[in-house]
Amino acid sequence: MAPAPPGTPVRPYRDYLTPALHRRFSKACRYTLLLCYAIACWMGEWDNCKWSGQDWVVYANFESVLWLWFPLGLTGIRTLLIFLSAVTIYLLRVSQWHVGQRHTETRVETFRKYFFRMSTLVTLFAYGFSAMMFIETYIWSRRPKDRLNFIEAGRMHERFRLNERPLYLRSLFYMLAVAQSGVHVWRDYDSIDVPAMKPKKERGDATGSAPARRAPKPRHVLIKQFKGMAFQSSFLAAIVAIVGCLLYFTLARHAIWGYYYSVGRYLWSLSKTSTPTGLAPFLPLCFMFLTEGTLIVVLWEFVNKTFDVYMAQEPLKNNQPITNDSKDPNGSLLQGIKSKKDTAIAFWELALITDAFPDRRKTIYMEIDRSKGATSKQATDRCLEEIKFLIHRITTGLDPAYNPTVSNGKEQPSAPVNLVPRISQPLKDDKAVTAAAPAPSTRLEHFEAAATSLAKSHSASGNAQQAYSREAIKRGVTQAQEGAKEAKSLFTKYYNTFVSTPIGALFRHSIARTAKIVVLGAPYSRISLICNATTAVVNLAVLSLTEDTLGRYHECIPEMIRVFTLALTQLDKYMDTVPIHWSDKDALAKDEAERRRVTEVEEVRTCLRDGLARVLGSFNEFLGGLGMTRLEIMDAKKALSSGGSGGGARRGQEMAEKR
Repeated sequence: MAPAPPGTPVRPYRDYLTPALHRRFSKACRYTLLLCYAIACWMGEWDNCKWSGQDWVVYANFESVLWLWFPLGLTGIRTLLIFLSAVTIYLLRVSQWHVGQRHTETRVETFRKYFFRMSTLVTLFAYGFSAMMFIETYIWSRRPKDRLNFIEAGRMHERFRLNERPLYLRSLFYMLAVAQSGVHVWRDYDSIDVPAMKPKKERGDATGSAPARRAPKPRHVLIKQFKGMAFQSSFLAAIVAIVGCLLYFTLARHAIWGYYYSVGRYLWSLSKTSTPTGLAPFLPLCFMFLTEGTLIVVLWEFVNKTFDVYMAQEPLKNNQPITNDSKDPNGSLLQGIKSKKDTAIAFWELALITDAFPDRRKTIYMEIDRSKGATSKQATDRCLEEIKFLIHRITTGLDPAYNPTVSNGKEQPSAPVNLVPRISQPLKDDKAVTAAAPAPSTRLEHFEAAATSLAKSHSASGNAQQAYSREAIKRGVTQAQEGAKEAKSLFTKYYNTFVSTPIGALFRHSIARTAKIVVLGAPYSRISLICNATTAVVNLAVLSLTEDTLGRYHECIPEMIRVFTLALTQLDKYMDTVPIHWSDKDALAKDEAERRRVTEVEEVRTCLRDGLARVLGSFNEFLGGLGMTRLEIMDAKKALSSGGSGGGARRGQEMAEKR
């Protein structure tokens, strides 16, 4: 693949990512439409499909079965209406998706931060609209014998009666929508899991051809997880059936019936007053909700899982990077890794290119005529910025008063910390608080000043402290302080007991949550950005020995090693000193060696250590000529062997010493 000539117009990275996402969305809709068609067939009138031995009955029933499955009849209309219910959830996911898991200090902070948001209301509205479309389609498909019409005719001499059965069924479906919205927000369904790649162990591992596919095919994942989705959906429908029945008869029935009846009087000739007409027969109505409620939750879970699987696919088109269609592929990719919304996907593509696409990788070394610097230099700087951001977060976690320096070398003034809001202007030091007394001028004023001075000299502070009033005040203050200490100890005792309960788990702090916020970032995890940036820059460094024909990439090696060394040193220092909160029962129950082990942090540490080991192992004999001192080289090798656990450190040290 030839590099782009200078002056080629660069199109934004989103121009190539958006069509790829559209293709994935269309593929996801195919499977969803198939599921909607199956549900629409289930909603059909199966009562007419009873076979017997008479020829005309067999022919009539065969025709009924044919129309039940025929997509151009009522089944097709039901399919489109149910598919509209599913598309609503797709639109919700498209508008709110983000990369990485969310990070908060406690579970109650998660509730406080994400429950009272506009996005939560949008989620509730989307699931409510989806439930409305589904239940209205189901009621429209039912026969009169199911008694789901708005009114019941009754006898000839009676007025129409408003039917309570469809009201109850609709109420349960809306409660189911509220429950599913809570599950959506609590489990963070809007999160997309972008894989975090790791550097290869050996130099020759990244020189092969592009793999056809790294992740399993989406349809295999959907088929494998469909059984679990069905079980989870039936469980949620059963819970809502029980809880919803209690809420309906204890709280909502009469309130909803009043509005329901007032609207019905404008449509039909009803009596002036009416009480709820009842739900008999009740068991068939419960069976309707359990079956149809399970189906709609299956549809919701299927839509969410399909969206996750297809959005988390590799940024490839026909087994090639999506930016290969650009006139300036690397220019579009550079815009992607410097953007805000598409950064994670762009870093993933860069890591894939440096890992498995040698022709495209060679063009990164060859493009040196860009206005903002060579392509390899810009990509390396952007990758190292992500690791420097990691160092900044860890340094701030170690020292909250840490104040980074600006480009001119001067420290930025730290902002004052205001623990309470200021209610008045501060006192000024250059002027006295009260005005000085004027100098005496007359004889009477001189006598008055002398008497005042004499009184002040004989009224020492000790005399006032020995007074009975002062002693009473002192005893009162002492008793108040002792009472405050007793109240504080009593509060601490009951608070500790409360935190130990299952409900109190919502308020517990944990070392895992704290470490994730500091190391991986907040509000969403940046682990994919850190690992993919590390993988990309390490692959570029190691493979430059054989593919950098211009011989310019070695200029980036010293800074790369320094950044990796500092990142590992700070990470090990932070994990060794981060305090374990007294309420972290899970961590305190572990062994001393396992208390400070966080899986995601260990993943970042392993990625950095393996990357540094590969760079040191490849450039060990050249580091002195590249401008690195012996002390810096020893610090880098020391960072490989210190901290962490397991064979990653030992393998890294062996690779460095092997050279």
